[in-house]
Amino acid sequence: MPEVRKYLALTALGAHRETLTADLISAVEKRGCDIVECRLAPLGRQVTAALLIAGNWSALGKLESALPGLAEQLDLQLHYAHTENPDLAPDFRPYAAEVSAPQQSGLLGELVGFFRGQGARVVEITSQGYDSGYTGGAMCGVHIALQVPMTQHPQTLRESFMDLCDDLHADGMLDPIKS
Repeated sequence: MPEVRKYLALTALGAHRETLTADLISAVEKRGCDIVECRLAPLGRQVTAALLIAGNWSALGKLESALPGLAEQLDLQLHYAHTENPDLAPDFRPYAAEVSAPQQSGLLGELVGFFRGQGARVVEITSQGYDSGYTGGAMCGVHIALQVPMTQHPQTLRESFMDLCDDLHADGMLDPIKS
């Protein structure tokens, strides 16, 4: 009989240090669990991690029992919840939006609101502020992974998106994700 895989969503926040990533991954794997998805990123002087962990009920139980001690040992704030594999979305196409714009209040809200108004689902957002190397101006780079309804005409969506970018004084691209 095939082994039933269970899933745990785990988030971690802690002070940045060199061994944190390796320590966290090692702690999960030592308990017989697999990391299905992993996102690690610095936020100021902190590091945040989001992990989707899979294993049989016994391995996940061992990991769950170890989490309070692990949080103390690694000086992390840990939060977790049982979850399932995400539902498939066969009526949607995967798209990626890339935006480079002057840093401005409300930029993410404008972008998310636009896609919501188009019936698209926002799956993932990555946004990072930076100073332009050429001008020193405050800039923002945004990557958004989307699920666009099959009923949405691609060229119409792309033209509307480009109009929004013009209004925001931003450069943007909207392309299908091909993998």
